[in-house]
Amino acid sequence: MDPGDDLGRIVSGGVSGLSQVLTLFFEICGWTNIDVNLAYSILYFVLNIPVILLGWFGIGKKFTIYTLINVVEVSLFMNWLSPTNISLMREMAIFVNNNGGFLSRALFGGVCTGLSAAICYKGDFSTGGIDVIAFYISLRKKTMVGKYSAFLNGLIVVLFTLLECIQVRFAFAASAETLAKVFYSAMYLLASMLVVDTINVRNKKMKIEIVSSNRELGDDLISAIPHGVTLIHGEGVYSGNPRYIFTMVVSSYELNEAIRLIKKKDPSSFINVTTLQQVYGRFHTKPVK
Repeated sequence: MDPGDDLGRIVSGGVSGLSQVLTLFFEICGWTNIDVNLAYSILYFVLNIPVILLGWFGIGKKFTIYTLINVVEVSLFMNWLSPTNISLMREMAIFVNNNGGFLSRALFGGVCTGLSAAICYKGDFSTGGIDVIAFYISLRKKTMVGKYSAFLNGLIVVLFTLLECIQVRFAFAASAETLAKVFYSAMYLLASMLVVDTINVRNKKMKIEIVSSNRELGDDLISAIPHGVTLIHGEGVYSGNPRYIFTMVVSSYELNEAIRLIKKKDPSSFINVTTLQQVYGRFHTKPVK
């Protein structure tokens, strides 16, 4: 929703949410003559500068360039496409608000935000801001990005809530309403996080266990996929024939390639795939350029 919309505000999180926090701070300081939408767009761009530097030195140059292009485009179009300027956007905002209120707005906005962030992650860039920081941490920890984004955005929600309470001078009724809206902000962040982690599976790990009679299968796997394979010698209980049990961990985007190779080399092999919560140790991750 538009930060200056008279339908009420739900903080969105990220740099856009931080821009909302600063815009609210300006309002509390008495800067009532500023153009809220314009200030919001400018703040969105300025606040992205330090995180762009983090992306350049900590993640990759290509990642940062594409992210910067995305940030510039959002900054340019954010004010132009606001409900204040575009009647279609205004009507959509009113319809969503009238058919579910804050909850529908939170879920609709969360899904749209999560979808945009996930699409960017799939292309090895981001929407900027908190997404860069969360992506950087997830690369270092080699785990899903959603929880880090949710934590950082949660801090912004708390700050925004505190400022809104200050704005109403902690009046009981108004403060209670502000605190209630935290629930809807949480719904927004949860919806966004779930969409991101469902679509962006870069750091999702899978364990493959293969029972095969082909000893050379292990050599084929390590030649085609950049991960180690553990071999265990076994024996079929019923047949008494020797069996080779191969175990390896791959990223989710490498899973289909591995399965195709296994079926090609040994169509009669037995394959078991397990989703992993986290892995520790040396695991090769495709670098972000």
